[in-house]
Amino acid sequence: MNLNQLLHNHQLAQLNAQHAQSCNDRETYFDLVGHYAKRITEWRRANALSVAGWPQDERSAL
Repeated sequence: MNLNQLLHNHQLAQLNAQHAQSCNDRETYFDLVGHYAKRITEWRRANALSVAGWPQDERSAL
């Protein structure tokens, strides 16, 4: 899954958690929020980006 898809799914899970009608649904969406946050962190590490903050061009200047 590419970064855009991960970010999209993470944001949807956050919105769904905020608007869930039941506690059970809310817990499920919060679990998904955590799942996608973990996958985003893994993607960033795999691509040599800092774990926190907005992505920047962190490659050395040529």
